[in-house]
Amino acid sequence: CSWTRPKGGQLRNTFGSLRDYSLRDCQTGAGRQRWYPMRRRQNTLRMTVVVMAILSGPACVAGDESIRETASQPCVPIASVTGDLQATTQQPVRLRGVVTWRQGDGMILQDESSGIWVDIPNARRAGLLRMSADTLATITVGMEVEIDGLSNRGGFRPNVLPIDIRSLGTSREPAARPVDAERFWSGADDCLRVCVRGVVLGFRDLGKSWLLLMQDGSRDFTASVPKTVFERDPNSLVDAALLLTGVATSHFNTRGEFQSPKLSVVHADDVVVEHPASRMPDRPLEVPLAAIAQHQTEATQGHRLRTQGTITHIVPGRFLYFQEGMIGVRIETPQAVDAAIGDRAEAIGFVARRGWVAGLVEAVVQRIEPGTPPPPNRIDPETILQINAAATAAGRLAAPGDWLGCLVTFPARIVDFQGTRDVGLVLLLAGTTGLVATAEPEVFDSLRRFEIGSTVQLTGIVEREPSGAGDASHDWRPMSLDRIRLLVRSPADVQLLRAPSWWKPERLVAALAALAVTVIVALGWIAMLRRQVRRQLRVIEGRLREEAVAEERRRIAREFHDTLEQGLAALSLRLDVAACGATDDRSRSAFRQQRQLLASLQTETRDFLWDLRDPVHVEGTLVESIATQLRHLEQLTTVPLLLNASGDIPELPLLVQYHVVRIVREAVNNAIKYAKPTGILVQCGRHRGQGSAESVWMCVSDDGVGFDVATRSVAENHFGIRGMHERARQIGAELTVESGLGHGTTVMITIPIESARPAGLGSGRMTPGTA
Repeated sequence: CSWTRPKGGQLRNTFGSLRDYSLRDCQTGAGRQRWYPMRRRQNTLRMTVVVMAILSGPACVAGDESIRETASQPCVPIASVTGDLQATTQQPVRLRGVVTWRQGDGMILQDESSGIWVDIPNARRAGLLRMSADTLATITVGMEVEIDGLSNRGGFRPNVLPIDIRSLGTSREPAARPVDAERFWSGADDCLRVCVRGVVLGFRDLGKSWLLLMQDGSRDFTASVPKTVFERDPNSLVDAALLLTGVATSHFNTRGEFQSPKLSVVHADDVVVEHPASRMPDRPLEVPLAAIAQHQTEATQGHRLRTQGTITHIVPGRFLYFQEGMIGVRIETPQAVDAAIGDRAEAIGFVARRGWVAGLVEAVVQRIEPGTPPPPNRIDPETILQINAAATAAGRLAAPGDWLGCLVTFPARIVDFQGTRDVGLVLLLAGTTGLVATAEPEVFDSLRRFEIGSTVQLTGIVEREPSGAGDASHDWRPMSLDRIRLLVRSPADVQLLRAPSWWKPERLVAALAALAVTVIVALGWIAMLRRQVRRQLRVIEGRLREEAVAEERRRIAREFHDTLEQGLAALSLRLDVAACGATDDRSRSAFRQQRQLLASLQTETRDFLWDLRDPVHVEGTLVESIATQLRHLEQLTTVPLLLNASGDIPELPLLVQYHVVRIVREAVNNAIKYAKPTGILVQCGRHRGQGSAESVWMCVSDDGVGFDVATRSVAENHFGIRGMHERARQIGAELTVESGLGHGTTVMITIPIESARPAGLGSGRMTPGTA
């Protein structure tokens, strides 16, 4: 395989070059660049890069066959390649012709049919070129060569990617064609030797060559002249009429569209001065500022004019503005001007009609005398547009002037700021007319100190806004001026007249949003306060009810203490006296039994009175409280009472413990009174259910006669079982009663530990009256 295998880094560079390469020969001059876009060329080289990157056997064979096919091709006319404008694939070709231009890696070949660009840079990047750099350097202008390569779509017109270039000796260069204006300014003469006439407007130093800015009539073009073949001072050519011979090339965009022509001069004798600058008078034709592009009795196109004016604005190295009365003109100059705003100056330059109004380009400006900055004219944009509209309608000159290029001042309101890297834009509203003010980036940054909505006094240069071509429907009328813009020179050109109202739309929206949030928060706070007040009222009402109940219970307790308990105490004393006076054992025994019964009643009465005053009075733990109750009940019966506690019984809230003790006491009392048991067993313990559920259980069982639970639960005047159920519900416990005639009775209480705390109550002592 004869293909060159690139290294990994070279392969990456190849792909990077295909992606990024967009400039083959960049030569800056007169604000232009020579672009050779590679978008289509990338597509046509893709097959070559893939073959080179894969490096497989079949691919190498295919590449070798492609080169052998190229080597076996007969020579074809260049026009057959350049004429195939729709070609998208590379085809092997062999071309023969004379090198008409050579510089670096650039080469142009021409035969009798046409000329073509030899794309050496892309051929090298794609790995197609097999020639060494030293061999390639021997190819010079005037050599006849034979090229084997691949046709390529190119950026503007088809070109060739060379694989091999062979020298066939020297030959005479093709004769230069006289320029055809239609062909030259449309790009049809690309890569052909032509002769072009023009006047030199100025020049640029490109290092190895001079770039001449040329004009033929009103059409501009550029010409590149190597310094090695042109040793004269280019200043001597300014304003001279030249006859140039060279190879025509083209400026074009990335869409392959022609922009402007360029001539590449090769030999020293290709530059012929037909009319030197010295043929003009000592001083160029002097024209008033208002008439630089108006009707003249003598032709001045293509030669410099001289005019005077007062400087109103300077951008060093780029342009400045002259003004005379109501006429302003833009003067473009690449030189630094030793003058200041307000000075009287003279400009010598070429007329340019590139904008709405004519100006001077490539001008030389000299100060005549110093002066003071001129005051701006007070006129608003609407009046300027009306003056120009009236002149358009009447087909006459604008009077006293069109104000374009003039220094004016007017008030306006700032609508918005729009900044870019190159220029800043300020959107304005002057009365009912909208316009834009432009400023350099450093000036624009200082203007942003003004708030949007501010009313300011603006000073600047009036320019036409490039928004349309104007109305040219009537040949005898001047074109209309539809929009203008203002060029702001410095921060001092903008003075604040009135700051915007604090209530700007965005602030009003923010204030309304804040007010809405405040209202919502206030409504939420009010609703929360209402709920809190209602909750507090319920608590207060509950506490008042509790206090009332507690006070009533205390009153009842006092009444019982003063009546029932005192009566029982008196009866106890009498029984004691009677027992002492009894004469026989039987009477004394009866008195002692009655005395014990009365003592039991007194104990019950004291417990009842204590419950009225402190309904949750309990002492000790749950087991201890139950044991105390059982010891008290043993004094009133001969039935054995047994207590069996198993496990770790947790501490219960006082109110819960109180109700459990009362339920147990009621169950034991019922068994003693009605069951006639031989024994009563009280058991308690702790139960661990599924998960983390835990409970405390109590069981009271006897072996008495039993009863029918369903009948007894609904019987009148029997409140024991009903009361036990009510107490169980109050503490969230579960109560079951199991009994049957002749089978004894079992009362079971289950208290879940998690629900053993009544709603709203803590684990401490309860307030009186809540039972």
